Parts: sequence; structure tokens; C-alpha cells
Amino acid sequence: MKLYCDPPRLDWRETGPVAPDFGDIYFSVEDGLEESRAVFLNGCGLPESWQGCDHFVIGELGFGTGLNFLAAWDLWKKAGPQEGWLHFISIEKFPLRVADARRALSAWPELAALSDQLLEQWPQPLKGAHRLRFNSDRVTLTLFQDDIASALPQTEACVDAWFLDGFSPASNEAMWAGTVWPEIARLSRKGTRAASFTVAGAVRRGLQGAGFAVGKKPGYGRKRERLEAVFDGPVYPSAPTPFPRLLPKQGPAVIRGGGIAGASLAHALRQRGREAFLIDPDGLAGGASGAPSGLLTPRLENADRPHVRATLAAFEYARQLYSDLGLLEAEGAMRLLENAGGVSRYAAIAEAMGEGYEVGEGGLWMARAGRFSPADIVRTLAGDRQVITEPETVMEASLVIDCRGPVAALDHISPGAGRVMVMPGEPPAHSIVWGGYVSATNDHRVLIGATHEKSAYPGPEAEARDHLLADLEQHCPDIASGLRGNMEHWSGVRATTPDRLPVSGALPGYEFDTVWRAYARGGPVPADIDPDTKPQIILSGLGSRGFAHAPLLAESIAADLCGEPSPLEKQGREALHPARFRFRELKRGD
Repeated sequence: MKLYCDPPRLDWRETGPVAPDFGDIYFSVEDGLEESRAVFLNGCGLPESWQGCDHFVIGELGFGTGLNFLAAWDLWKKAGPQEGWLHFISIEKFPLRVADARRALSAWPELAALSDQLLEQWPQPLKGAHRLRFNSDRVTLTLFQDDIASALPQTEACVDAWFLDGFSPASNEAMWAGTVWPEIARLSRKGTRAASFTVAGAVRRGLQGAGFAVGKKPGYGRKRERLEAVFDGPVYPSAPTPFPRLLPKQGPAVIRGGGIAGASLAHALRQRGREAFLIDPDGLAGGASGAPSGLLTPRLENADRPHVRATLAAFEYARQLYSDLGLLEAEGAMRLLENAGGVSRYAAIAEAMGEGYEVGEGGLWMARAGRFSPADIVRTLAGDRQVITEPETVMEASLVIDCRGPVAALDHISPGAGRVMVMPGEPPAHSIVWGGYVSATNDHRVLIGATHEKSAYPGPEAEARDHLLADLEQHCPDIASGLRGNMEHWSGVRATTPDRLPVSGALPGYEFDTVWRAYARGGPVPADIDPDTKPQIILSGLGSRGFAHAPLLAESIAADLCGEPSPLEKQGREALHPARFRFRELKRGD
């Protein structure tokens, strides 16, 4: 099953793109930008509605060209609160190719400075949620690329305003189906406003049935009427779950661990103006985050599953972050064929993942992979958060987050040591990967890695050297024959989990078994659960993909703690929740 969304078929007219499959236009033939302002911004009472808000959340059905987002962003820059954040959530089943979006948005040169930033981060057409950040203007975009029936239940947020902007109900019934309205109500608060260009009876009845008071207003351009609505229905608490989001929490954070997990979390909190302290006796970039060179590649799995969507989104988020910081050598990487069956396996993966992945004679070409300096990334993300190295230091904080890698406080985390070595020679033009890998270092030497031990001991240097050299000779004999001079070794210890996926969120509390045992075995959802207001929070188990996964998982934790929309799909977040291991044990009767 493919992991990417199909782009829409487009016809182009002087007035902009048209979707022939839906028989509808993307924006008004009079002026799409003015229509966005009249129908959605004015219709939701903006900019007055967001004045004084610490953060304001807009939800949109139908991202299209991104014009509504740009209109909201433009108004936020001009009339937003000085310290607040604008969070924009949108859903799009058929994401445009970046070239088509650029062509469509070129009609509004007044938005060029903003549209250029959006186009620079335009996400791959991979299914799932994608978080884009525009920090200088305090704006985030979370784009769900999926059909609405799948995306809305995966959204975790409290929405202040809705832009209902799918193609017309007559041509796109799924966007306005009866299942949509309860989800919109679930995500709304008392007073949430909604606006739409359509006043179709099915839309009015759907909103009214969900608890909105609905009214008609004069339309824009050729449309006689438009719709405005205000939510006044009941607000129900979220259903109890063994994998809850973290509750918002104020105050400074103490982060235990100075590797990529801790540095990513410090960075995510700093973006929100939160104070954070890093504590690690080994300092910054110790342990597995201190390798001489790093390789950023996606986790390859040919399956449309929640954890696959989440880890691919994490890879793309990290890639964008490191590129923005000027810390990624985006040279691509070649995954060599393992055997004769590798061609079909990698061809299926390339087909599932779409643009940027191609199978050739040598193997699977991953155009979006890259190389980096781990220490440079950790130090840059940690910023001015000087790491505290004295173990006897005592700090008082109500918010402590465990990012200590293999010694983090979860029974299901185990150490996995490994070695790499660096030698003078002629490195490859791009990284080459098999069970091991070879790449360049920043000083143009050859890095060969990596051994994997199921313990905290990396093994003897001589044994590791013989293994790595033999492995290189087998897969890349030309590079092996050019090695010369002194050899340097580096070893570190990774944090691994039984399912080889990271852990991010709250550890299960002491009452977890009592509360969830019956449900795990097929019983009803327990009622009247008191939320854990002082959970133990962890970000660990990153294995060999810490630099690919840590930034987005840190963004997720920071978003929870600040009461913001989640950057992950609900099922993706739950697939990485620390309680998953104990819940599985309860299902087995352990």
C-alpha cells in the first residue's frame, strides 16, 4: 500500500487552477485572496478574535494552494498579538506538487515573501501529519495529507476557528459527509467560530446538529451568500486512553541528558520562550550523539502504518530543521541491494514512498538522505542552555524530562553498543549503506560503521576493526583499497527497545495495571480516571536513528506541555507511547 498521496489533476485557466475531477475551481475568479479575507478571516472575526491570545488555532478543511493559510499568516503579521502563536491545521487529500502551488500563488506578489517560505518547506506528498514552523512570525502549520474521514479523528487540538473550504458539496460529498460534523464539534470549544463559502442545506444542518448556531451573510463576488457559525454545543472531555497526551505544564524544565534527545527538547522549548536546563555528567554530545559523522536516512518499511507515517514525518522534519540551520550535507545515499530479492523489495519501497526514492542497478537511491556532524547539531540545538555536568547539583523543578538514552527510567530500554572507525582515504561522493555504511567525514576522511552489540560493551577494538574492514572490502572494494594511515576508533551506546521504535511521553504510573488490565483483555473503557498531573516524562529508545526522530518527538512533547496542537497523528503518537509495552503485556495476560 502506497505511503504517498496522489496529486490532483489540474486544468489551468487565466483565473487559476481548476480540478476537473471535481468540476470546481481552487479560488474565486474575481480575486481569490480577497475572497479568503472576506469569507474566512472576516467570517471568523479576525483579527479581533485572536487579540490577547497566547495561541490561536485555526482548523481548515481543504488546504489546496495554501492561499487561506497565507492570508491568515499575512493578517497575523499585521494584526496579531505581540507574544502569541498562530497554529494552523489543515487537511488535504490531494496535495499539489510544489511547482503547481508556486504557479498558483504567483498571482499574488503581495504575498511573495510568505509564499516563498511556504514553498521552501512544502512537504513531500507522504500520508499523515507534517509540521512546518515559521518561527520568526510565531506561526506553525500542521498539514494532514489524507482523506478527511481518516485525518480528523487523528487530530488532537482545541480549535478556535474553522475555515470550511473544500470543493462544493455537490461535487465533493466526502468533504461534507455526516461523519465530519461530530469531529469538528469534538475539536471545538465554546465560542469557536466557523466560516464557509457555501450555505448548502446539508452543511447548515450538519453544523447545527453538531452544536453550532448558523447564519447566512452576504457572499463575495458572484456568490450571493456565505455562512458563519458559532459553536455552543456541549464540550465533552476526551475519552480515557492508556496512551494519553501530556497535560500542559508551566515553569522551567530540567532535561536529564545532553545528547540529541535532550538538545532537541531544549530547542523545542526555547522556540516557545520556555526555560530549560540540561543535566549530563558527560556534557553535550556524549554517548551515541558524539560520533565523528552521522547519516540521516529514513526508516524504510513498505507499509502504511501509524508508526511508519510518524517516523517518515520525523525524518522530513529533522531534514528541514538541519537544512535550515546549515548543518546538513544533502548529498543523498545509496542503499545497496542485499541479495537477488532486494530488487523487488526496494522497488516496492520506492513505489510506496514516491518522489526521492528510485531503484537502479546499484540499489535504492535515497535523494533526501544526507550527512552531518552530530556534535555540531547537538550544540546548535542546545544553544545557550549550558549543560550542567556536576552530578551533585541539586535543582528544584516541577517539570523533569528523562532523555538519558540507555539508562533512562523504562524497563523496556536496553543498551546497544557500537563502534565506527575513521581512516584517511578517498571517501565516496555520497554515503553508501548496507548492513553497515561508509561515508565522508567533515575533514574528508573515510568513516566506516557500525558494529552492533546487544550490551553496553562495544567489544575489542581489534575485533571491530577486522569486522568493519572485511565488511567494507566486501561491499566497496575500491574504497577499501584506498585506505591508508592511522585508524581512529569511536564507540558509543545506543538506547534500544523491543520493537526498535522510540519512546516519547509519560511512563505508565503505578495504577496503570489496575486501571487498564480489564480493558487490555477486551473489557470496557474504564470511567472516571483521574489524570496523572505529575507524570514521569521520557524521550529515549532512539536506537541508531536519534537524529532522524528526536526533533519531531521533542516538538510533540513541547506542544503538549504548552497546550498546542499535536504535530503527530493520534495513532502515530500512541504507537510511540512508553505505555505500549506494558499494555501489550497486559493483553497477553502477563
